[in-house]
Amino acid sequence: MGWLKRKKNKWKKKLMDASLKKALAAYIVLGAAGTFLTIMILQFICQSADNVIWGKYASEYAVSNLRAFYYVMWESMAQGDRVVIQILDFVESWSPVLCIIAGVALVSVLYYRDKLKTPLQILTDSAARIGCSDLNFQCEYHSEDEMGKLCESFEKMRKNLLENHQKMWNMMEEQKRLNHAFAHDLRTPLTVLHGYIDLLSKYHPQGNISEEKLLETLSMMDKQVIRLKRFGDTMQSVGTLEERMVEKKPVTAADITGDMKEMTAALDGSGGVHIWMDSRMPQTKELYLDEAIVCEVAENILSNSLRYAKEWVQVVMEEVGGFLEIYVQDDGPGFSEEGLKMAAKPYYKDKEEESQEHFGIGLYICYVLCGKHGGTLAIHNSVNGGAIISASFQVRPEEEEIR
Repeated sequence: MGWLKRKKNKWKKKLMDASLKKALAAYIVLGAAGTFLTIMILQFICQSADNVIWGKYASEYAVSNLRAFYYVMWESMAQGDRVVIQILDFVESWSPVLCIIAGVALVSVLYYRDKLKTPLQILTDSAARIGCSDLNFQCEYHSEDEMGKLCESFEKMRKNLLENHQKMWNMMEEQKRLNHAFAHDLRTPLTVLHGYIDLLSKYHPQGNISEEKLLETLSMMDKQVIRLKRFGDTMQSVGTLEERMVEKKPVTAADITGDMKEMTAALDGSGGVHIWMDSRMPQTKELYLDEAIVCEVAENILSNSLRYAKEWVQVVMEEVGGFLEIYVQDDGPGFSEEGLKMAAKPYYKDKEEESQEHFGIGLYICYVLCGKHGGTLAIHNSVNGGAIISASFQVRPEEEEIR
């Protein structure tokens, strides 16, 4: 019986994989054969039973064309036999019509059950779940017919929708990071400008500031405004942080050192923290770098250190092997074990600082921009306590980078 079952399963699989047209033709042929056979069987049974009943009452009969003709008076039959004869005659007369109707109905039901019901249910459920924005499912129907291919196409559409939703989510998250980065990096220049304004409002009305110092302060304020404008134009032209373009230009060590001194001088004394800076580069050394990106990274690192420092922050700059290295050390509590691993991730905050207003994105911005500039961002704890954050930038000419 095992081989018979295997044969049955094999033909069933072939029928399931057949196209809808071929399967329908097969069901119609099988249904027609079954209907014809059923009609013939019913006709034979009715005629045989009819002959048996009539034969009970016949005393003589004649045979013509191999069929018996009984000469019996209808009135001489028993009432029950007459009823049975009438039923047999009805079945014999109407069995073709009834069998054809039953055959059509049965073929329709079986064809729908075997070829259409399951895939239609799968497609209906899948469409309902997609309509509810639920894409965490699979639209699978294992058949090689048109319904199987339709389910396969539906599954591809679901995967494309899921991929598009993921891309849209990533774009929204990236835009969120970009907005936070924009807001974050506006803070330091605004803080510097606010410090200069406080300085002027405090000393200028009393005439306690020289004209030279006044012009120097206004010049530094103008630089900060230009930086803000340039930064705003840059952020307006990019869709993600990764789209920021690095525009290297030849800059002397004296220029970048001057920028850092202006920055540290403006932030010195914030929160009672003293900042001192040491540049260990020959001031005539020519560096190829994007000054705006270097200053932006330095500001973010410095702002991060000022938030945790107790009394002092140290900034060291040097050029090593074609890289500009900026080290910022503070005397704060340092990073936790988790912070050492996660501080450069977007939106990371230590548990102790979750209630603070900062976005937790400053070091992530530094990490991205250092990478864009061919360098790295490293985070450590000092053996004497406090944190050390180092940022490196490749400052070789582009032709040397290619070689």
